[in-house]
Amino acid sequence: MSNNTFIKVILLLLVISCMSVSWCRAQTTFIPNAILNLQLNYDNNFYYLPEDEISVTTYLVQPGFEIGLETAKGLLAARYTLDANFYNQSGEDDFYGHSGLLLGEFELTDRLQLDLKDRLVYTRDPAQLEPIGTPASREKYFQNRFAAALSYHFEPKITVKGRYENWITDYRDGDLEDAVGNQGAISLIYHLNRSTAVDLKYQYWAMDYDDTTSDYQSHLLWLKSRKEWRLVSLEAGIGYHERSYDDHKLEDNDTFIYSLELDGASKSGKSRFGLSALQNYNYLGFQNNDYYKAYIFAGKYDYDLTMRITAGVEASYQNNDYVNTRRDDDIYAAAGDIGYLIKEWLELVFSVSYEQRDSKEELKDYDRFIGLVELQFDYDFGKE
Repeated sequence: MSNNTFIKVILLLLVISCMSVSWCRAQTTFIPNAILNLQLNYDNNFYYLPEDEISVTTYLVQPGFEIGLETAKGLLAARYTLDANFYNQSGEDDFYGHSGLLLGEFELTDRLQLDLKDRLVYTRDPAQLEPIGTPASREKYFQNRFAAALSYHFEPKITVKGRYENWITDYRDGDLEDAVGNQGAISLIYHLNRSTAVDLKYQYWAMDYDDTTSDYQSHLLWLKSRKEWRLVSLEAGIGYHERSYDDHKLEDNDTFIYSLELDGASKSGKSRFGLSALQNYNYLGFQNNDYYKAYIFAGKYDYDLTMRITAGVEASYQNNDYVNTRRDDDIYAAAGDIGYLIKEWLELVFSVSYEQRDSKEELKDYDRFIGLVELQFDYDFGKE
């Protein structure tokens, strides 16, 4: 793992430690939680193969903890799990991953707030690489995402927010390239009232790869609006994204972008739903010509059958239109789950899901069926 990863984690801990000195004089709440997840996962196409699929059953054991310290002026929190994967496939060595999260929220003055976040994973799960990407790989990788945001509130209507984010992706084996990404953003937020806000945001994103994949720079301009009602919330945005590549053989790209998130619940609270739509470029590529414009549409619905039993369904469609090749992918996914709350701190979950990728490049096609049983233990030792 890169030394920069450790440096950022240490800096975050030092900042939190220094700022915590003043907290010792204030009333604090300490929040300790123990975590243990046990999972049985069957995947009929573990390696995303177009044919001759190989099924793998994974036994996942995740012991971990959550700790937090909260006062009237802020919050410190940390979460860690060891992700021990045991496979029934003879060619697969057992894999021990890690997931860690550090959070800091500090009210420096009545108008100035600092937010810090650092997320570190060591995993084989390609879904965790980035929100828009759809990679089909089982390579092991470290990824660290560090973010710091400073917000100043001009009472009562205007907030100015600056944010810096750094991604480090480090592959352990294989031909995939390590990458470092840096993002800067500034937002001007106008609060029409307590439930409505308009956000004008500029973002700059630079991605630097270790080998042949072209570095790039992106400029994004967003206009977003958020509205909350008693049972429903809506966030909608439109914008413009321009991307230029260091490799002059690749054409620079630009496009209009949009996002939509609609969440709601019934009056009784027994049912909840969410709808979302997004158009944007992906952030992290694997090799040259691995960038695309994604169109994503998704929906989900959850219903409490009883006080202890909850069922849910979700579905999504994503089209990836590759910007410097003729490749075009359609990805369909659907899932259903049911959870039984045995105790307040213990839940049993069953889920099934199906995913299919239909690509103009036949070797990129695949379909997968996944069945999962999970026992989730999350006990709050600080609860009276």
